Amino acid sequence: MNESDWAVGGRHRLTFDAFCDTHHRTWSGFAGTRLHDGAAREAVETVKSRVWREWPRILREQFPAFQAWTILKEEVGALLLQRMMDGEPPPSPGLVPRWVQVLRAAAERAHDLPETGGSHEQLYAALCGLSERRHDVVVLRYLLGLTDDQIADCLATTEANVRSTAGQALDRLATALGARGERQR
Repeated sequence: MNESDWAVGGRHRLTFDAFCDTHHRTWSGFAGTRLHDGAAREAVETVKSRVWREWPRILREQFPAFQAWTILKEEVGALLLQRMMDGEPPPSPGLVPRWVQVLRAAAERAHDLPETGGSHEQLYAALCGLSERRHDVVVLRYLLGLTDDQIADCLATTEANVRSTAGQALDRLATALGARGERQR
């Protein structure tokens, strides 16, 4: 984006900047779970450009954050597809221990996921086996630390649905990892 692009629609620029500032950490965090740092930054910049181009329409939507989230997922997916087409291997589970450790620690602290003997590779595989919505809720809640209200805004749903989806995701993770005992409700 160049400076002249920002000069268009001064009133929209202020709300756009505030919107991007509010969601930047979430977008960067999510992109970082799927892509290397440089590619994650590239994805976020592309998202900002697309959101800016569509900003008047996005403002009229009931859930603007969901519109931006959809764009983010498209851009991350496009970069992953491009990597595959270029012959690059998919991200290795060995590259993700930091976020898996954060997820494991948060879930165990919350008594949501009983301690398991599984490795981070097994947890990564279990996370990859979740539905897209469950995966998103787990990443947003446990890795990025968003509140249920913030997650609901990103995913255009209710806080109750976020809590329910998180519970379902943790149940599936516990099953996939052969966790001992039941998840506490």
